[in-house]
Amino acid sequence: MPITQQVNVRDLTIDLQNYRTVPQKNETDAIQAMITISPDYFWALMGSLIDDGYLPTENIIVIDYGNNKKVVKEGNRRIASLKIIHGYVNASLFDMPDAFKQRISSLPQSWRQENLSIPCTIYDQKDSNLVDKIVTLTHGKGQKAGRDDWETVARARHNQKNNSSPEYGLVLLEKYLVSGTNHSTEQKLRWSGKYSLSVLDEALPKIFTRVGCNSTSDLASKYPNINFKKELDSVLLAIGLGELNFPAIRGSVDFLLRYGIPPVTPANTNGGLTSTGANIPTSNPSHPSNPQANPASPTTAVTSVAGTTTGSASPVVSAAKPTKKVTATSTHDIKTVRRHLRGLKLYGNHRSKLVDIKKEMLELKIDATPIAFVFLLRSMVELSAKAFCEDKKLEPNAPTCKKKDGSDKTLGDTLRDIVDFLTQKKQDKQMLKLLHGPITELNRPDGILSVTSMNQLVHNPAFIIKSTDIPALFSSIFPLIEKMNK
Repeated sequence: MPITQQVNVRDLTIDLQNYRTVPQKNETDAIQAMITISPDYFWALMGSLIDDGYLPTENIIVIDYGNNKKVVKEGNRRIASLKIIHGYVNASLFDMPDAFKQRISSLPQSWRQENLSIPCTIYDQKDSNLVDKIVTLTHGKGQKAGRDDWETVARARHNQKNNSSPEYGLVLLEKYLVSGTNHSTEQKLRWSGKYSLSVLDEALPKIFTRVGCNSTSDLASKYPNINFKKELDSVLLAIGLGELNFPAIRGSVDFLLRYGIPPVTPANTNGGLTSTGANIPTSNPSHPSNPQANPASPTTAVTSVAGTTTGSASPVVSAAKPTKKVTATSTHDIKTVRRHLRGLKLYGNHRSKLVDIKKEMLELKIDATPIAFVFLLRSMVELSAKAFCEDKKLEPNAPTCKKKDGSDKTLGDTLRDIVDFLTQKKQDKQMLKLLHGPITELNRPDGILSVTSMNQLVHNPAFIIKSTDIPALFSSIFPLIEKMNK
């Protein structure tokens, strides 16, 4: 049976195996993970504790492992907040708002004395399963200063550990956070506990054959040793950033193409290998190359080995055509502009006019019509920005092209808001690096795409645009155009 008694905050240990996060090395890392995953909840709770002290309406649940080790199983954020307030952990290691630093420093000694020990319900180690059941049932409140609901990651981690449920999306996510190279340290910490895992789970059945695996479990098991690992990492990043969601996955457009993962073909299917090392098809029943996918087909299974063919009908595998090499062109070459434009994919609503503009830009001879091309480019940038803002309007901290009074922002201000959103206020170092060129161009008030330059093109007979200026400009701004249309 559990006992309830007062325990000094100093003697309580933060749970390093908290379902909200990946296992942590020490208390400092565990507290940092809790803050990063849900900063609003954490600081709101601390504010409540500072204002009212610890209110013993709900006991802290603890497991006593012996040797003076009492691990908190329910109430980790409260204990973490109290440890910071009392100075048992170094507050300077966390990005604490200045207002909280001032409030903590001004707390009277009476508050500190009253909140030095708190009531805890203490269970023996043998009652761990009962404690887990109690904790599982307590996360139904939504108040920021109350108990924080488990995210999908925490629920999956709980199901995996306690219910032995296969959580392939979670396995893949945790491996990606270790092996991926396109996320920041902060993203790694935050996504370990707060990630759109349900979106990833829905995407996995459409992904595994495309990267040479036989099932979602096979993909989770083999990652990172898979085909198109870099491209899959881009998908995982997009889900984390909220750029890839249920509508995109469920839509008629092949969403994997935009991330560079090609359709399944005999050339990229990861099946058995012939004696010459060539791939042969897997037994994927839904793939068109499998004769069993169409019972009426007279084609029978055939294996091509070292140039020989066995079977009673036409072989299902033919030699893959050699990939055509693309000749590199300079960023100052007009061919580079046309290549970027041809490869630009326009996804989402509010982009019909953009499709027409892209078509007209491709039809122009840039060296002969530089002014017309720049006007169309300026239009493409502005319409892309407005479409992007419309796409993201329901997301937290979404950019907007409107001022508070309903009037339009300048394009420069709108684009800066979009860059802040894409880079998470410059916290996403990979995205910041990608958008360095557009950011530099945006900071030029007299740049070619500025309102001033557009007005000068219309009104100033002496102001001209040289076609040789366009390729470098386009190469600089194109990464942002591409991001705004994904």
